[in-house]
Amino acid sequence: QNRMAKKSGIDYSKWDNFKDSDDEEEEKSEQERAGPQKDPQGPPQGQPKTDEEGGRLVDPKDLPEATKASLIKDHPELAAKAGLVTQTTSNKENKKRKQFFHQGQLIYEWEQSLDEVNIYINPPPGIKADMFDILITSDHLTVGLKGSKDKFLNHNLGGKVKNSESFWTLEDAELHITLTKLAKGVPWDSALEGHQPLDPVTATEVRKDIMRERFQEENPGFDFSGAEFNGNVPDPSKFMGGVSYK
Repeated sequence: QNRMAKKSGIDYSKWDNFKDSDDEEEEKSEQERAGPQKDPQGPPQGQPKTDEEGGRLVDPKDLPEATKASLIKDHPELAAKAGLVTQTTSNKENKKRKQFFHQGQLIYEWEQSLDEVNIYINPPPGIKADMFDILITSDHLTVGLKGSKDKFLNHNLGGKVKNSESFWTLEDAELHITLTKLAKGVPWDSALEGHQPLDPVTATEVRKDIMRERFQEENPGFDFSGAEFNGNVPDPSKFMGGVSYK
């Protein structure tokens, strides 16, 4: 476990080797039945892959470690496309989810709306709802397993929440944590404090989405889904007297 992990209370590697024994045996049997896999479109063994013009293609996994680390840190979505990190099915289907990576591992995805922040985690096979130990306070989130001192997440939140109206569920093998914002309409820069904030372009798009949602809530008879904004996008929580807490 690295120093940063120890300092922050994170143990992202905690679930790495957790696997249901039945799943392990089933996977092993399938691999044995399938035998060695061949790439029908790949080059003969020993020959490098080339592009259409005959130039040699570099496998992203063969890049220097420093280059891969930089790509994963600064451009996680490109790193996912290159196969350096795992992109989940849910992210492909839900484009607005943001992803947080740690050392090439996808830790969680998150998104926000006018009054909620949602965090999504994919635990390994075999973990059931009654095995989780999750605590949500007004400014802190802890996620772990019962009986273990180590926590998968142990962080201050990116903003204040109404803990009595926040909750979690396990749906289709995905842990879904719903946080109800204390300050409705205030955009969060990150789901958890200290994690990579939204870049300026994404932050602007989030503000637009929240503004559209606010207009829709205040004017239910109209459709604001395609509304555009000129100039700077105003703060959704303060625009025209602030949001309504219905």
